[in-house]
Amino acid sequence: MKLNYAEGSYNPSFFYITIKTDEELSQNVIEKNKSTFVHEFIHYLQDLILPYNIRYNLSNVCCFFNILEYVHRHGSITLPFNEWTDESRTLLKQFERSIGGITENVNDCFVNEVSEIGDAISDFIIISGFDGHLQIQREHRVYRYFIPVYKVGDSIPINYNLGARDILEYIAYKIELKHFPNSPQSPQLPYKSIDLIFDKYGLSNISDDIRLCIAERCLYNDTPIHFLLYILLSSDEFKRFINTSSYKEIYNYLLFSSTMTRDGHSESLISKTQRRLKQFSNELLMQYRSFKEIGKWILKVNDFVERKLSGRFIFSDMYKMGDDEFNKFINSVIYFIGIPLVMNSNEKYISIQFNEIDASQFIQFYIMQNFISFAKSKTKSCPIYNFCKENCGKCNENCLENLHMSIKINKNCYLNRFLESYGLSDCEFNYR
Repeated sequence: MKLNYAEGSYNPSFFYITIKTDEELSQNVIEKNKSTFVHEFIHYLQDLILPYNIRYNLSNVCCFFNILEYVHRHGSITLPFNEWTDESRTLLKQFERSIGGITENVNDCFVNEVSEIGDAISDFIIISGFDGHLQIQREHRVYRYFIPVYKVGDSIPINYNLGARDILEYIAYKIELKHFPNSPQSPQLPYKSIDLIFDKYGLSNISDDIRLCIAERCLYNDTPIHFLLYILLSSDEFKRFINTSSYKEIYNYLLFSSTMTRDGHSESLISKTQRRLKQFSNELLMQYRSFKEIGKWILKVNDFVERKLSGRFIFSDMYKMGDDEFNKFINSVIYFIGIPLVMNSNEKYISIQFNEIDASQFIQFYIMQNFISFAKSKTKSCPIYNFCKENCGKCNENCLENLHMSIKINKNCYLNRFLESYGLSDCEFNYR
């Protein structure tokens, strides 16, 4: 799943930004594409602090270890891989149904102009499985949400799949537009879908800063759209409150509200964030245990996020900053934690601002993502061939035609080193 913008994208869980240019990346090229870079940088920060995003990061860790354990036990893997544990299958389905942007017609994921939206509708499936957190067998009711959307000029609506993607993109777009008002126009869906929903609920008068604050609060919940539509905006009491209260009152009310844990206990947003950050650190350190420099970065990021970004609605704060303060903040975050990978359209990468850490290990994030995608597919060629070609990897014709042979012969290839570090270099790849 990519979070896309007009001239860039961010890959959740794997900490890399793509700027859609053929130019080799440099400070000048990034400056030339600054509004796009900032938009994707906001997605990068969302991945490091928001409980919804962190949970998705952890689900990818779970899926990788599911694959790893299976291969270690059987010595081979049949693609596409479908031997998921109950926990992996539940996490994958929860993300798929909560993120949004999944429609029968791929063109309906982005809608340029909307004339009207209808009332939200939902459906759910029930997944039975073992809950690793509670250590019990239980049923999970997994919802997804649609809104009927009339495109300008069309008399028949499409069913638009509304989800966390809409909230994540809304936040990034609003902050970008505030600080770069000359940014190009974006499709109404997903970038302005939250505005359409506020209008639908009779809240057109609510200011952007309050809307953004409410949107950010929703991402502290594991089902953000359900929380927005059925907990907040369906409550007459909440609607009266946001109509009659100041921004500061609303900000503090939301920040000091609580969530319910799976075992039925109340938990503050700050406590939930700290719990997820601890999980994030522990499980990523385990996932990348063979890469010491990545381990240093994970610890550094976790420390920085706890000290500087948690205990506040950081994206609402970024929206309220003046331009000078905003630019200083961005530069400060980059100085302390850097950005592991920034790529151009050809997959040539750079790492930004790593003075004490060997940045060469960060390509493992990209390889990890592509290995997991490869395991879910029927692809027979190397999943990182283009990346290797652009970044001085060791490539040959076997990479496209006989991946297993390429891995055995080419001991210096990036994929071989990755597999070797997890004890997978002798794995046989079979196909259904």
